[in-house]
Amino acid sequence: MRQTGKVIETKGKKAVVRFVRSDACGHCNACFRLGSNEADIDIDNALNAQIGDLVGIEMHAKSVLKASLILYGVPLVALLVGAFIGSLQGDLYAALGGVLFAAGAFFILRALEPKFSRMTEFKPRMVEIIEQTEEPERANEGGENNGE
Repeated sequence: MRQTGKVIETKGKKAVVRFVRSDACGHCNACFRLGSNEADIDIDNALNAQIGDLVGIEMHAKSVLKASLILYGVPLVALLVGAFIGSLQGDLYAALGGVLFAAGAFFILRALEPKFSRMTEFKPRMVEIIEQTEEPERANEGGENNGE
């Protein structure tokens, strides 16, 4: 999955990139604020992008698929296991077991979120600078002397 965003802030070796939701995002809302169609993400500034640069960021399709399977598949399996175990006692227990197991899986995944966020596999990365902004510092880097 590839997105284009604008660097709005740099912090050492990190950059804050703002991008607009695309069709590939669907209804994920993983990095979008409530009521907003834009997202700001912290990303490694591997290309030394500057504020105002338009950059390409990418997350491999395999990683997106794996994250989706974890996020949706684990609670679904827990729901089915809970419903099966509960069904041994009756319909009411099947519904209750399914809901409790799915909620438990959700809370376990939520507790593991810090661990997942440290894994580089699930982090987007900056792959190219599409358009650089012309700033006075960059213009002077080429050896030009203004007014001398």
